[in-house]
Amino acid sequence: MSAQTAAVVVQYPNFFGCLEDVKAAAEIAHAAGALLIVVADPVNLGLLTPPGALGADLVVGEGQGLGVPMSFGGPNLGVFAAKQELVRRMPGRLVGATVDLDGKRGFVLTLQTREQHIRREKATSNICTNVALCALMATIYVSVMGKEGLRKVGELSTAKAHYAAEAFAKIPGVALTFKAPFFKEFALTLPKSPERVVKRLIKDKILAGVPLKTLDRTYKDCLLVAVTEKRTRDDIDAYAAALAAAVA
Repeated sequence: MSAQTAAVVVQYPNFFGCLEDVKAAAEIAHAAGALLIVVADPVNLGLLTPPGALGADLVVGEGQGLGVPMSFGGPNLGVFAAKQELVRRMPGRLVGATVDLDGKRGFVLTLQTREQHIRREKATSNICTNVALCALMATIYVSVMGKEGLRKVGELSTAKAHYAAEAFAKIPGVALTFKAPFFKEFALTLPKSPERVVKRLIKDKILAGVPLKTLDRTYKDCLLVAVTEKRTRDDIDAYAAALAAAVA
């Protein structure tokens, strides 16, 4: 950190699935006069403390998990939130709730910078790609799930991920790579090549995870695993059995 630092970006959870100390990061960033940007999974926020409550100035994330199909990699939608004092610097358009002449609730564009139309060289964004369908799917998902539904998804994901981590760590030679708290993703250190393990488990129709060697050779023996609310106990037990056989 220095006087030249404009912003600090923290993932919550981070790439390895570990939960960072966002509050401490906010204090460090703000002490240097910088902003704190948190990259969060909106699904996880049904259970985790909101980044804004921990001192984040901006929150961004991937909204694919909000009921949007994988679609072979896209299109997806982004999630973007800001403190009130930064709203006018946000790219894009803001839609707000209002009432019509008959008193019925409705939604309208409440903030859209004119530069998008008449001063394009000063514009903060260029609205040219329509991802409204993805946004609509996410809106429907959130409205149907509600607060309790999102909390339930978070609770199930956490419980199943920890059940899986405990089961995998009992396999001889397999261990959790990090001791930090995690939500639904965690890294495993394996006694055999993660790439070979992944190929072996594909034969059992199991997508084992992502070998980390291609991203960082420091973790050449590690495999990143994700468990969501959609996995059953039988799925996890089958994975554990297949993993045990693959590393034996």
